[in-house]
Amino acid sequence: MTTSLRACKTGLVLLLFISSCLIFTGVQPSTVEARQKILTFPSYLNIDYDENPLNNDLAIDKSISVPVNVTYTTDIPTDFGRFLPWQIRNIILFGSMIGPMQKIHLEIVDAPDWADIYLSQQDIFVNIPLKGDSETAKTSLVISPREEAPAVPQSIEIKATSTEIGRITGREIQLSVSFTPKFIPTITISPEEPTRTVGPRQTVNFKIDITNNGNKKIRVTPTLVGVDDEWTPTMNPPFLDIQAAGEGTFTYSIYTPYYFGWHNEIESFQLDFTAQIFPIRPDAPVGGPYSIYLRVNNYGFSTPGFEVFLFFAAFLIVAYLMKRKYNTS
Repeated sequence: MTTSLRACKTGLVLLLFISSCLIFTGVQPSTVEARQKILTFPSYLNIDYDENPLNNDLAIDKSISVPVNVTYTTDIPTDFGRFLPWQIRNIILFGSMIGPMQKIHLEIVDAPDWADIYLSQQDIFVNIPLKGDSETAKTSLVISPREEAPAVPQSIEIKATSTEIGRITGREIQLSVSFTPKFIPTITISPEEPTRTVGPRQTVNFKIDITNNGNKKIRVTPTLVGVDDEWTPTMNPPFLDIQAAGEGTFTYSIYTPYYFGWHNEIESFQLDFTAQIFPIRPDAPVGGPYSIYLRVNNYGFSTPGFEVFLFFAAFLIVAYLMKRKYNTS
């Protein structure tokens, strides 16, 4: 009798285990909403980083590595399934007999195009802890500003995402990281209509807009490279002092020489611009030279030096026609 009673109890326990497995592995009920109401355990993510490497302005074209810690926790009770075999407990929690590791995906959100910014590891794996414990993984944020990086405080976002595993919910968080690229006098040069079609003895004015991309006042100085004096090149004004994030305009003027346009011709002009902190300091960095190219072309045909000859030939033709008409009459 005692043996039969024990067998009944064992069968009842096994039946309860099987029923639990059917419920918690998603066989019943069938809807996600219903399963979530039965049993779910929230998970949490946290990201922190070492701010020390970012306390100073970041050097241009040099990489800096920032240690990043990612911490993962859950609300799984420490005594969950204490009386159950570990296989049954894992099936209830994870949907599989073997307990998996949690994958945490990291990415940079909207990384700027003026710097190389990436994470040394984008996917990290941690064990799934019980409530009161945590799992921490380490990676590094690498930042290398390029010369065109604006020298003002910047922020980027690191996004971390954990996946849903069995009865453990997924999680997504973002962390803002702030830094400032080192000041290098950088500018944006925007010539208006950099290519023109012109003829001989014609004045051409190129408008050139300059934007100060830095966080300090600068002086921008243009230099004309290898320009023939026959084109009478002038730059107005000879330099510009531009406030932080401000704009200024140069006007580059040329006067096409008499011979330009004899054949199909193209003439190119190189202009170099340098930028310095203003007031000028001997030890201050100099940005540039930044070069642009302006062009003029002529697709017509002219005969410089032969206009008098053509005029005289035309006069003779007209005189001949008039004489012939007079003799005929």
